[in-house]
Amino acid sequence: MAVLEITQLRLRRVAADDPALIESLSAVREKLHTSSQFYNCIKDPELIYILGLWPNLEAHLKFLDSPARDEVLGPQEDMLQFCWTVHVELAGMHVLPLKAPILAIERLRFRKACIESCERGVTKYAQRLQGNHPFRVAHGWRCDAQEIHEALVFTGWEIAQAHVTLASNVDDDNDIAALHELSETTQIIRGRNLERKDG
Repeated sequence: MAVLEITQLRLRRVAADDPALIESLSAVREKLHTSSQFYNCIKDPELIYILGLWPNLEAHLKFLDSPARDEVLGPQEDMLQFCWTVHVELAGMHVLPLKAPILAIERLRFRKACIESCERGVTKYAQRLQGNHPFRVAHGWRCDAQEIHEALVFTGWEIAQAHVTLASNVDDDNDIAALHELSETTQIIRGRNLERKDG
């Protein structure tokens, strides 16, 4: 199955809307054929997120260990500082809510003992969101760390406040509240696509 790379980078001496940054990110996307999308964090504008699709986890790891890595990514090192990367099995970019003005990514990390019930809970949560939601909802499990049980839920929103309201009202929904209680940590990322001209 294809694997979605989610990489967090911190800007260095460059603004998120700098044409040179977009040009550099686009050049890497073209060379790697990853259909990457680039998002600027709403809460911390110094952070950007790259979402790119690889045929499998091994393909990305092989690239990172190859001499081509420095050749392709080297020109960005003055602009971007690497923070972290996670990988999620996903059918393709088409399942993500890429047409939405705002992308939200929820990272839910669970204890090993509750994985089966958590898998059901994450699926139910995604289905519930999709039921009354104009944009696609996708979810997947992290596939790059055996001892880490982490689900990622991707939702799209017209405005960031709509997702903030949903996230702050989890106690009003028993199923969502139970899912959040089972998780050891929850991180919520909200971003705007750097290449969109309408938002």
